[in-house]
Amino acid sequence: MINKSSIVLCLMLLVGINGGLVALPPGSPGSVAAYAAAAQDKPAPEPEAKAWTAPDQEAALARAAETVPFVEAVMDECKLCRQMRLRETGLSTKDITHSYFVLNSPIINKVEDHYGPVRFMHSKHAAQIQDCAMCHHYRPLDADAKETTRCSACHQEAFRPEHPERIGLKAAYHQQCMECHRDMNQGPVDCIGCHNKNVPDHKDKVQLAANPTPFQVTAECLRCHEAAGQDMLKTAHWLLKGPSPYTLGHRKEVEIGKSTIATNNF
Repeated sequence: MINKSSIVLCLMLLVGINGGLVALPPGSPGSVAAYAAAAQDKPAPEPEAKAWTAPDQEAALARAAETVPFVEAVMDECKLCRQMRLRETGLSTKDITHSYFVLNSPIINKVEDHYGPVRFMHSKHAAQIQDCAMCHHYRPLDADAKETTRCSACHQEAFRPEHPERIGLKAAYHQQCMECHRDMNQGPVDCIGCHNKNVPDHKDKVQLAANPTPFQVTAECLRCHEAAGQDMLKTAHWLLKGPSPYTLGHRKEVEIGKSTIATNNF
């Protein structure tokens, strides 16, 4: 490591008392060769540490990105028959391969992507329900196939012409989860109970000049959200009616909403 003291010593050795240059032996500490060798011996900078990620989450995201082959034929059996057969085979929570899933299928996302993925605790649900047939209600007809398979193996695009009796993957998720939550009076049954809202980045969507006026901002929002704008015109914020005892000069007014007299600037 070359410090400031080494540089000063080098200059003192190079410059003579009368201002002339002094030739230094190649092996001396202040020689050019010594500095070149020191530069080569300088350790390379350590690479930046990679941010830590949860292995289970990364594995679940990788599985979610997969599109599995579509199962054309399934075994035709009643629900009770399937429950009894699975119990006879001894299938239980100990046979679960993956205890955690992220429900983020590309099959659904290519059509719409308004909400974030659902984190599904597979083992927790299986341990509480104790009935694999509740969710895995059919199995592939192929004898070599697994007894339990993914939802997306049988349910993929909605309104599949060759299988009109099967609902799409999104409907299968919602129907299976929400109906069970209602029946058991446990778990969420609304959108944000399972999902985070997937708000898109608006920096590439909004088209506004520098220092826009409030009217320009409103017009730009309405360019995409026209229906939301029409809905707002029916709200109490727009159609507010009632006395305004604290509004100077309008104490006897009963209509003080934005459709008549604006009370704010947002």
